Amino acid sequence: MGRAAAAACARTSIDDVRDAVRERIGEERFAVWFGDASWAPAANGQAGIMIHAGVGVTHEWLKRTFRADVEAAVQGVCGSGARITWEPATTEAVPAPLTVLAPASKSSRRRPHRSAAALTAPPNPEPSRLGCESAATPSHASPRVSPARGPGAFIVGPCNRMAYAAVEIAASRPGEMSPLVIHGPSGVGKTHLLQAACHRGRELHPGMHTVLVSAEQFTTSFIQALRGGGLPGFHRSIRSADMLAIDDVQFFVGKRATIQELQQTIDALQRQGKQILVGCDRDLDALGDLGNDLLSRLRGGMTARLLPPDYDVRRGIVAGLIQARGLQMPDDVVHHVAVNMTRHARELAGAVNRLEATSHMLGMPITLELAQEALADLVRSSSRCLRLADIDRAVCGTFGLEAGGLQSSRRLRAVSHPRMLAMYLARKHTRAALVEIGSYFGGRSHSTVVAAQKAVSSWLATATPIVLGGAAWDVAEAIRRVEDTLRAV
Repeated sequence: MGRAAAAACARTSIDDVRDAVRERIGEERFAVWFGDASWAPAANGQAGIMIHAGVGVTHEWLKRTFRADVEAAVQGVCGSGARITWEPATTEAVPAPLTVLAPASKSSRRRPHRSAAALTAPPNPEPSRLGCESAATPSHASPRVSPARGPGAFIVGPCNRMAYAAVEIAASRPGEMSPLVIHGPSGVGKTHLLQAACHRGRELHPGMHTVLVSAEQFTTSFIQALRGGGLPGFHRSIRSADMLAIDDVQFFVGKRATIQELQQTIDALQRQGKQILVGCDRDLDALGDLGNDLLSRLRGGMTARLLPPDYDVRRGIVAGLIQARGLQMPDDVVHHVAVNMTRHARELAGAVNRLEATSHMLGMPITLELAQEALADLVRSSSRCLRLADIDRAVCGTFGLEAGGLQSSRRLRAVSHPRMLAMYLARKHTRAALVEIGSYFGGRSHSTVVAAQKAVSSWLATATPIVLGGAAWDVAEAIRRVEDTLRAV
């Protein structure tokens, strides 16, 4: 049994064993605890694997925590007779930086996981601007999306242009805009931008040392360093970075010791003129539990908001997905997905997955009819119940009207047009009755609401420009702008 297992291990790549362990414990946990560990066949021709713990991580802790998972993974690859030998780090050198994470893909699962140190040189010498593409293409045509470079293609549009520009500055002129805080709801591209910033920084500044970690990684590594006496190594790993990016900062809420450590880390890097980037799922004003000291440091740089993707960006994302997969998808199907999957990029990816699977299962091409049927339940779950107050705020905010203006009795077009548009959208997006809508918008009758709905429908049919916020607007474009605002509510 032992000799057979040894022969199996000899024929099996160490990478296969690593991949099996990564599959069992998850990409992120593997990166934290095994990112700089070394793997080798067992000594003296024995059947098994020898694991040397990374510097700053005790092999006893790794064995105690992951023994069952690692043994099952190794024996699954090498056979039931294989054994695992846990060894301390093979060197007393400075600990390797924390691992840079990237979304796992089929093509990357068979490669060894690379640490931040291994990524100091860009993997692709071809220059790129954050691996991003512009969504300036007119809405009636699918934007052209180039293959991803570095961390991948990022479609730029009004919803994310400010954040994109800020990250570009941070990557090209590190330390000038630090800390840079990028915030927005889940699925709008925060992690993607942080990855792009690190990639772009290394492209522009060869030899730059970048570290990208999640708040959870930072916390668990810090706690382990405290318990194992490896705090100096942890500090070297983090504070030696030329660019430090920390994702999901809201995770630090309630963790006083970690917050204090983060404050000191920010201070240390700021004194050296280094670049700090932070991602979180809400505005800093909504993260008061992080404490005034940390928030004051984060507010000292630049804050940029990411909104849910607008229509052009959603089209660009869908176009990129179908191009990457080599799918054939008519323009009306791309439009259908972009119009109905409105919350975040993951939802768009899920819709494309559903269409590809349905087409394969039925042996039919992807058509609008197939898409409408296959995505019906996803479209229903994507819709949300809006209130009249949401419509009111969205119209006023989009066109720069003062709050309460739509309840005014004035009949000027600058007021009546946006009020009619609000009534039309209230009928379209809320369950409010005609009387309720009329009452909300200035105590008007239900017949006024019906007339407003007919008027806006007529404007749409004839492409009549309307006056909103002192300017003339194409009515279809105006409606789309308000609806994009509503999706971000």
